[in-house]
Amino acid sequence: MIGAEAMFDWLPNTTNTFNVTAGGPALGSTASATLNSRWLTTVTGKLGYAWNTVLLYGKGGGAWVGSDNPNLTVNGLGTTLSSSTTNNFGWTAGAGIEWAFAGPWSARVEYDFIGLQNRSVTVASGPFNGDTINFNNRNISLLTAGLNYKFGGWW
Repeated sequence: MIGAEAMFDWLPNTTNTFNVTAGGPALGSTASATLNSRWLTTVTGKLGYAWNTVLLYGKGGGAWVGSDNPNLTVNGLGTTLSSSTTNNFGWTAGAGIEWAFAGPWSARVEYDFIGLQNRSVTVASGPFNGDTINFNNRNISLLTAGLNYKFGGWW
């Protein structure tokens, strides 16, 4: 089996916040930064092998994540960052199994790993002016299950 797939998913991800207490010239200042992902799209090629009613497959391709601009609050006040990038590109790879169990019906289970780029922003004002904030390890692991119905007339 050879195929292709495109997928879109909305992510209700709103809790990626971290807090920092500063030393040095910003001694006593506190900061809170947030970067939230809002949607995920993947486009993949699939390659698999079927035995009777069972299909094993692997897939790989590109991934895009839409995220809000990072927000930074210092001592309770909003601070300017020098970044405006909201879409991020990465890669994806996965594997799955699908079982045709009753006429046009099948069920599947699939695991996908999405590797996203690290992201850095620079603080443009306030006590952390010139400091860099790094958002690392932004990878996503996805486990999906599906129930499929194949309409007549398709191969």
